[in-house]
Amino acid sequence: MLALGMDTTLQIRNSVEQNIRTAFRGVTLGAGISLRRAQLIDSQSAPARERAQAFTQEEIIGDWSQVPLDELERDSVAHLDALGFRYYIPALMLSMLEHYDSSSMRVIGTLTGLYPKKDNAWEYHTQRYSLLDATQKTAIARFLAELPKLVELDSESQRTVERALRNYWGEYLQSNSAG
Repeated sequence: MLALGMDTTLQIRNSVEQNIRTAFRGVTLGAGISLRRAQLIDSQSAPARERAQAFTQEEIIGDWSQVPLDELERDSVAHLDALGFRYYIPALMLSMLEHYDSSSMRVIGTLTGLYPKKDNAWEYHTQRYSLLDATQKTAIARFLAELPKLVELDSESQRTVERALRNYWGEYLQSNSAG
């Protein structure tokens, strides 16, 4: 965290959180891939009993703001489709502000999911962003831009955030300030 005044940091955090909540209000999972289903995709080698247990509790698919932290910890962001990504990314970003842990796979998966590398994975990432509207993309860009002021990023996470802004999200900050 940078040496900002506590009031300034709190104002930035509240503003970022409000942007996320407003931009993603009303988003549901619909027919998208849930975190549990994504985890199953990731763990096809897991025993059938363990895979079946993933569906014993009802998943929250109608209101991302109600998805509990332990569900977000499933770290299967890489296996979400565009609908699943749009549904879970606001909860994941807010969870990073509330429960930041640089070694958490939830944090690592979220940052990695927001960093489209300009290589053979570019199309994979940008396809997952395809359902995000301009307001949602701007909220994500602002989250990434302000994150270093709000949590203590390790050097790898700091580089990931900088590259994510440079490669993709930064243009949504510029278009927001121009309008």
